[in-house]
Amino acid sequence: MTGSSVVISWVTDVETGTRVNCGLAPEQLTERAESGVGAAHAAVLTELKPGTKYFFAVGTARKKFATGEFTTSGSPLKVASPVSSSPAATVPAAKPKPAAASIFAPKQEAPSTWETWGNVASLADHFARHGGDFQAKDADDYARMAWRFGQQAKQGGWQVKVDEDGTRRVYDPKSGAFAAYNANGTTKKYFKPNSRDYFARQPGRLLNAHTPESLCNTSARPAAGHNWKKPRARNLAEVRMKSAPRAVSNRGSRTTTG
Repeated sequence: MTGSSVVISWVTDVETGTRVNCGLAPEQLTERAESGVGAAHAAVLTELKPGTKYFFAVGTARKKFATGEFTTSGSPLKVASPVSSSPAATVPAAKPKPAAASIFAPKQEAPSTWETWGNVASLADHFARHGGDFQAKDADDYARMAWRFGQQAKQGGWQVKVDEDGTRRVYDPKSGAFAAYNANGTTKKYFKPNSRDYFARQPGRLLNAHTPESLCNTSARPAAGHNWKKPRARNLAEVRMKSAPRAVSNRGSRTTTG
């Protein structure tokens, strides 16, 4: 739990849908978070106010299983005191200096966690095990870092493998970071493996890591914020036909019967 987000998890005896309703009062649970179907459930509530008490209910879209409450960390936001109405000398505001021109484009804002992480129910576990690898502040911060890692990989220069099902595996030897992305561009995992040959042992065809097209998508609809491209067709000369088995000559052989 942080001042702006919290992960709520629970377990059911059978597989069901995942939904959390949240609000500032038990009868006003206006915010909602959902995830996939399973027996182990986890949902991430984001954009919460620091130092604030929230009420929540967990269950499915049709049934409520349990209720609870939590208070986010930090101090509540303070409302500024009203300005005195007594007359005072007016000081003209200084004109802001124009921003210096920059050759760099503004940093792209990451889409929401629900759009970038493939299985949101698994995010809490991945963050607990690997968030420390990147000093992530919370699960949302960890998901944003994984998304940005994929965006940076599109510039080329990193090692990339593509599996038959469209899974992309990316490895940055300099930082030691590794990530796997689903065919639609959503994140599957993001961490720093302990083994140096971890990427070499991963399945998939090694692509040209020096071209931005090495992270292109071959199937599925792209997720928000991703711009996968279809890879170029391979040269037909690379396709080799297996030679047919050579016939065995019977010339000179004899067959005897008893």
